[in-house]
Amino acid sequence: MLAHEGHHDAGGCKIEEGDFPVTVSVYEVPEGNIPPMHSYCNHIPDAGKINMTVELSDSQTREVPIAVRVLMEGHENSDHGAHEVLYMPAEKYSSGIIVVATNLEHLGQYTVQLETEDSAGKVKTAVKIPVHVGGGGGHDHGSNFGMLEIILLAVVAGVGTFIFMRSKKAANA
Repeated sequence: MLAHEGHHDAGGCKIEEGDFPVTVSVYEVPEGNIPPMHSYCNHIPDAGKINMTVELSDSQTREVPIAVRVLMEGHENSDHGAHEVLYMPAEKYSSGIIVVATNLEHLGQYTVQLETEDSAGKVKTAVKIPVHVGGGGGHDHGSNFGMLEIILLAVVAGVGTFIFMRSKKAANA
């Protein structure tokens, strides 16, 4: 996840609704051997393969078995109006990091559910993470420039200065 680039401001990708807080970063997996270039919070510009990291912020949650379910919303033919894209059985994430790798093939609204068991042993949704796919854009974590944007601006400014100085020198000669 090379390109996290420090984009997220203090609360950019935090989800505090639910049974425990999490921090989320979603990365589009580009074609070929190119590393992901940007992380996103809850809007991904295009359909395709993604890697998502979910960081568990408290040590107590790291000792609780958590299942992960990725659902695409808006399917009338299913029982709950959603189609299951991925299910990862419950396990403890003692490192505090859950990595979800899947293919979000269609544009639309998805929900990533972190599921735990209640005191009676019944499975419940502890945290819901909304993810919207499509519509381009995607940089929804503030107006901060990332390192890639800064380097690009510096290169453009350098080339512009070089051309200006060269044309000025040619006009003086």
